[in-house]
Amino acid sequence: MSSLRISTLPRFGRDGSAVFADGLPLLFDPGYGCGFGRFSSPIESHMRAVHCLNGPNLNLLGSREPELYGSATLASIQARLAAACESRGLALHFRQSNHEGDLITWVQDAGLAGEPIILNAGAYTHTSIALRDAIKGANAKVIEVHLSNIHAREGFRHHSHISPVAQGVIFGFGALSYSLALDACIALATASES
Repeated sequence: MSSLRISTLPRFGRDGSAVFADGLPLLFDPGYGCGFGRFSSPIESHMRAVHCLNGPNLNLLGSREPELYGSATLASIQARLAAACESRGLALHFRQSNHEGDLITWVQDAGLAGEPIILNAGAYTHTSIALRDAIKGANAKVIEVHLSNIHAREGFRHHSHISPVAQGVIFGFGALSYSLALDACIALATASES
């Protein structure tokens, strides 16, 4: 897999894909749906929907510890993802629950449907073996997301039960973490079909 490049500009192929001078492809759209990059147009993939599942206390974003989580609300994150999905011809299933069982059911449903998941399990990341087992049992394709840098916080937040069964982990970029996770879902789906 290639390295992320932000400081160099790519050239564009006839198919609209972006390639850097060394021939490596652009893996995500740094323009976030502004028409720059390979994935800003409808994707050439069988992926039709993305699930974004949010765990406990994320309904309080915007007012809960803004020095840690930023000022973005869950509704503003949903709006940004919905716009990005719509421009790519994807449906977005965006949900939040303070109840572990809801998250487990939603993970199972998405996993069994073969649809990717952006998962911010909140505190369940560090405690829920049941959620981990649901991901593994349903063969769910999960990108784990956190707004804050969990490794710069309390020690109990350093361990994730989700990470060993996730395709990848993105954390520490605030609300941007969700956009990066969407780009990763699309890149992984496109790569698996090549």
